[in-house]
Amino acid sequence: MRVTQLGSSRNLMTDLTKLNKSFSEANRQLSSGKKLLDLADSPLGSADLVDITQQSLRLDTYRFNINAGSYQLKTADSVLNEANNVLTSIFTLGSEGANETISSDSREAIGLQVKNLREQMISIGNTTADGNFIFSGTKVTTTPFVLSGGSVVYQGNSATNAIPVADGVEVVAGVPGDVTFSAVFEAIDDLVAAFDADDLDAIQAALGKFPAAETELGQARGRVGTSLGMVEKLSSMLDSREAVLTEQRSNIEDANALEVTVRISQLQTAIDAALSSGGAILRQSNLFDTLG
Repeated sequence: MRVTQLGSSRNLMTDLTKLNKSFSEANRQLSSGKKLLDLADSPLGSADLVDITQQSLRLDTYRFNINAGSYQLKTADSVLNEANNVLTSIFTLGSEGANETISSDSREAIGLQVKNLREQMISIGNTTADGNFIFSGTKVTTTPFVLSGGSVVYQGNSATNAIPVADGVEVVAGVPGDVTFSAVFEAIDDLVAAFDADDLDAIQAALGKFPAAETELGQARGRVGTSLGMVEKLSSMLDSREAVLTEQRSNIEDANALEVTVRISQLQTAIDAALSSGGAILRQSNLFDTLG
């Protein structure tokens, strides 16, 4: 009977060790709120967590790009609206100056107002967002518009900045100044020159270019609006994707407090039962049984 009692004692100690380990693990889960406390707890679950983390980091990059692009596009939309207002003001002044009944001095004063508004339009064209010029194409550190020799000159390029905002998806973050303000400054420059020359026919001719300039601004704003709409839609999609990843992460690593509490109770009952049933075995074992 010695071998049987010794085997039973060893089995009892093995079972108690396993139960105590499970009991300690369950208590750690309850206190931490996590069921994955170590990579070894679930190699498959840990691999899934690594993949989820990588996806989350990629979404963080897209989120940053979307926020930056959205800010730039909203800035562009706002200043293009302002540009349209300034263009309307210049056209109104030009129309007043085209009136044959006003004096040359009055026309000269109007011409000065037009020049001041041209300076305002140049400032609008040189708007920056996050330190970068938004209408200079990809030459974001180059001032797009300068006044040279009585005319406004564009120094940017015709390229566009596209930013990745989702897997395989890019959004154009702005519009180059040459397709936004070329007709605008051509019309304004001609109007300024006509006022300087006090030439009514030239003023009328310059005013005839303003509809094309207004159309140019409207088209640019339309392109900005399209990109802004796409960015806002993708932002909503990212929110949904982030929510899914958060739920997946929670399902893998978060412990259910109720389930863990029930498990702790069951393990405690099992330990108590093992100790109770094993007490007789331990009492029957003598020193030689224990030593084998």
